[in-house]
Amino acid sequence: MFEHGFDQAAGLRGESRSGGPALLPVASPAQPARGHEWLYMLAGCLANQGRSVVIVDGTANESTSFQRESGSHLGLLRALQDPSIGHLEHPNDMADWLVMPGARGLQALQETAQAASSAVALSRLLAPFAPGVIVLLFAPAFGLASLLPGLNARALVPVIDQPQASIDAYGAVKLLHAAGLAPVLAPLASGGAQALQPLVTSVTDCAAKHLGLKLENWPAHTWGHRAQASAITSTADTGLHGYPGIARVASTSPLWS
Repeated sequence: MFEHGFDQAAGLRGESRSGGPALLPVASPAQPARGHEWLYMLAGCLANQGRSVVIVDGTANESTSFQRESGSHLGLLRALQDPSIGHLEHPNDMADWLVMPGARGLQALQETAQAASSAVALSRLLAPFAPGVIVLLFAPAFGLASLLPGLNARALVPVIDQPQASIDAYGAVKLLHAAGLAPVLAPLASGGAQALQPLVTSVTDCAAKHLGLKLENWPAHTWGHRAQASAITSTADTGLHGYPGIARVASTSPLWS
């Protein structure tokens, strides 16, 4: 039975970082393109600490072509469907990290989570990647909530300079929290951290008032080591495959109540 406050992902985070790939969920903003600078900074923080990074962009659709031509982008769905694909780690175009479109693959994994469990979906998601890789899954909050319900894993919520940023961030926090994930605010402003402090305070206060939630806030200079400590892995002996709870979140619920 699920007990309030029990961390389903604690054992996963305790695994050796060299033992397998790990996942860090990232909630994409309402306008995903506005979050790319933020996402690449997070990837850079991890790469600077010697970690291999793969970005799976759940807001971008994979190509329907099955041709694997030189320089073509390998999408998540193809990686999930083709058992010969494995140990993905480095891009073949000399880029700093591998970026994979993954909207269709994410949809398939959501169906896995609903039919089996979030742990099975997590295991399937990480299967194509090399040991030690950190996979940044950049996807809408409702997609992450459907994929990883009940794991209590940390999911980063970008706070960036854009219109209605506080509404966007609070909406993501509400969806993730309702699904049994642990949202974390991660502000990034070109003008410095203080530029976004009013937005962070607004979202934090609303989460405390309406959700009874004390939000974590990660300053940008702490992202690297905190992201590594919070990423979750998939193992066969955690018992998560038997976890029966599947959270369903209504996307039409009001964001500010």
